[in-house]
Amino acid sequence: MTVQLRQNAETLAATSATPVTASKPGLKGGIARGTHILTAKGEVLIEKLNPGDRIITRERGMATLKDVTRVAAGACTIRSDSLGLARPECDTIVTECQHVAVRDWRAEALFDTAGALVPARRLADGKHIAASGEQDFYRLGFDAPLTVYANGLEVPTGRTEIDVIEITHAD
Repeated sequence: MTVQLRQNAETLAATSATPVTASKPGLKGGIARGTHILTAKGEVLIEKLNPGDRIITRERGMATLKDVTRVAAGACTIRSDSLGLARPECDTIVTECQHVAVRDWRAEALFDTAGALVPARRLADGKHIAASGEQDFYRLGFDAPLTVYANGLEVPTGRTEIDVIEITHAD
């Protein structure tokens, strides 16, 4: 089971999980210029992608890219190997609200689950994952939420705050 989280790791407890309902759902996340995305043609810089390109995804294998939009947002730099061997393969910049997949012992230790989708800012420790100001990002659009490979890192796209699991402390 993969759990999508939006609370600081140090305050998480594996009890009292309830779905969050957003009053105005909107797409979240974004990937910075210079990031390589895995496509049918191999690794391609995100800024070179166009609607119609075939992108490799975790859920479907190949998926057709519907649109690419640019957004400005707060940034988080994820240092190479900070989420596992070659995850990411090199320093990767995403928006603070971009969910990243955490699997292996880290997910088990932090969230008591085999895998979790966690906003980058919630993993920030100031060294391996750190806030790094505001900049422009690219947001990839498909016909459904899918996970792409950005510099070897699993990065969900098309996510909103709908169906986010909020984990709170039991009183």
